[in-house]
Amino acid sequence: MKSCCLLPPSFSLLRVWWFRLPVLLAGALWVHANAWSQTVLDNAALLGMRRQQVALAMPGAQPVRSPRRLASGSVGPWRVTDALCEGLHFQQTLYFADQTLEQMELVLINPVLDASSAEAATAAAFAALVQSLRKELGPELATFAASPEIMADTVSWVSASADVKLFRFGTRQHPGVRLVIRQQRLVDASEL
Repeated sequence: MKSCCLLPPSFSLLRVWWFRLPVLLAGALWVHANAWSQTVLDNAALLGMRRQQVALAMPGAQPVRSPRRLASGSVGPWRVTDALCEGLHFQQTLYFADQTLEQMELVLINPVLDASSAEAATAAAFAALVQSLRKELGPELATFAASPEIMADTVSWVSASADVKLFRFGTRQHPGVRLVIRQQRLVDASEL
């Protein structure tokens, strides 16, 4: 009896699927990981929520031993150790004022251990975030850059009721990226 396919008769369909299964699973996990990634707008939608609402919306938030206090008086009692935002991994701290979420700070988790490639990886992540935020929030309001010795770039946007600021900071050996999303503070001109 002749075989009508290119595979030998002893090569079963089960073996074909057994070899393809890891590739299919990896692809599915990659697609789902990107689908689970929050956007800046998703995070901004949480601003103004009460603590109980945030706890339900962000079950991965854990209490911090010694919370940081911002100059505004907001306190950061909760942290998400690995938050996926805009396709990148961040450590996210949640700041509350009067039991209401007022600000989020996301610091890029840099998996690069080599100092020479850390700067390039950080610059690439910063550029990718700027492009992603431009697509979501439109053109930036302001951009600031510093001298080449001290790496500092700042890009900012305003979206609905949120201020969004993206910072590249640190030295060439220890670069970092920080994304701050906070409730917009409107000030009456008579108070200035």
